[in-house]
Amino acid sequence: MRLRTALAATAAAVSAAAVVAGPALALAQSPRDVAVTGRPPGDVTVAGREPSCGDTAARDFPLRTRIASGPTAYHPGAAPSTWYVDLTNTTRHLCRNIHPVIVLTDTSGTLTPAQVRLGFSTAPGGRPRPVRVEHTDHDEIVAVLDDDTDRAFAGFVVPPGGTVRVPVHLAFAADARLDEVTAHAAVVQRRGDDGDWVGASPSYRFALVAPKRPPGIFPEELASTGRRAAAHAVPLSAAAATCVALGATAVYLTRRHHRH
Repeated sequence: MRLRTALAATAAAVSAAAVVAGPALALAQSPRDVAVTGRPPGDVTVAGREPSCGDTAARDFPLRTRIASGPTAYHPGAAPSTWYVDLTNTTRHLCRNIHPVIVLTDTSGTLTPAQVRLGFSTAPGGRPRPVRVEHTDHDEIVAVLDDDTDRAFAGFVVPPGGTVRVPVHLAFAADARLDEVTAHAAVVQRRGDDGDWVGASPSYRFALVAPKRPPGIFPEELASTGRRAAAHAVPLSAAAATCVALGATAVYLTRRHHRH
């Protein structure tokens, strides 16, 4: 499908740029162009850090990738939620230097890298490692699960027939627009002279929703919601709160006066 091809091509370009160029991430070719040409952009061959897994002559991609335990809703401005990228090795060979790429696509296309807080841990319970988040020309948010501050981390190792669970930590800035978002995880590997071999996860869909308000708290923007009736209740609530506060103060002062 076009979406899977586009996501995988984005993963290939960003993964290569992240390892080779450091802070300067760039996409050599847009995902939509790849959907037409059928060839991924850039060169993902990185000396000593190229993903290696199974037999590149095999028909099926050697790693199965899926996103697990993701919440269905996020509140902009809230603390990160944790979900997992499961990497399953379907071969009898060790998979090395695996750097999953996370791709986020929002319905409105307004989400920016500055509004995304993304990190990962090398194992469940491990310390979060923040990752650099980038934006493509076609409104996709992409990030390679790599740690630029720790050169000893060369990627994940997945044993033959085994599964490695990668914790991913995701949050959104308070100014992120309420929207529907789709996430994918992808893994890329060189396949001889035929370009890149790509394995992408099924879709993980969630919503950015307004945080729940405690009972009795009215929305700040009543005009935008159209709930005019609540506007008339605000002065009454404020007056009632003032009366309670004054009453409590009077009782306190009276008791204090009697003690003296």
